[in-house]
Amino acid sequence: MKKTLLSISLAVSAALLLTACKTTEPYYSYSFEPNAQIQRAWHRIDAKDIGVEQVRVVKIIDLDCAGDRIAIPGKGEFSDLRDAFAHYWKNAFITDLSSVGMLNQEKPKVKLYNLIDSVKIIAEPTQLQWRIKMEIFSSNGGMLKQEITYNAPTDGLKNMREGCSRLAAGLDKAVAWSILKTISDPRFQEMVQPGLGYVPSMKAVSITSVFQPDTEEDYWKSKPTR
Repeated sequence: MKKTLLSISLAVSAALLLTACKTTEPYYSYSFEPNAQIQRAWHRIDAKDIGVEQVRVVKIIDLDCAGDRIAIPGKGEFSDLRDAFAHYWKNAFITDLSSVGMLNQEKPKVKLYNLIDSVKIIAEPTQLQWRIKMEIFSSNGGMLKQEITYNAPTDGLKNMREGCSRLAAGLDKAVAWSILKTISDPRFQEMVQPGLGYVPSMKAVSITSVFQPDTEEDYWKSKPTR
């Protein structure tokens, strides 16, 4: 009887210890807030009455990190992580446009669309990186392809759980960088000029994915980081 009780006690202790080992802290991401650098870039653009029509992630979204997944603020509203990221990016873009007085969702003179090909993270001891590939379309017929990398800091990194937390905390910065790089491109000025005659297909796989190498890693192998 004593042996049986001892065995049960040991089994319960082992189960509790295993549960404790599996208990992990969540990775916290933050809502997007406009920043001064992006606002300065917007003020260099001569445009008004811009609408943001549709944003869609069409292919890959991989936010798994050290046995857990980086959360997107507002994910509870969506059954698909791709939809959650698309909503986050669209909201960030709209927030930026509104902060500089260029947004007009009701009666826009030009509409913008974003077909996001892929969103991935790289979590390694010496590299914490967001990778976003996307194509911005304008209702005036313009198109701008962007390939964005954003590096989170790795200095003093103790373990990959901490690394994943840093990546999660960098979500808003990665999205901000994707917006800044887009609107800083000289071609973007033409994309926000009035014109409502073009509606891109947001159902098809994006143009980028047709020409990318067989694997995502091959695609990014020669890409410079920032």
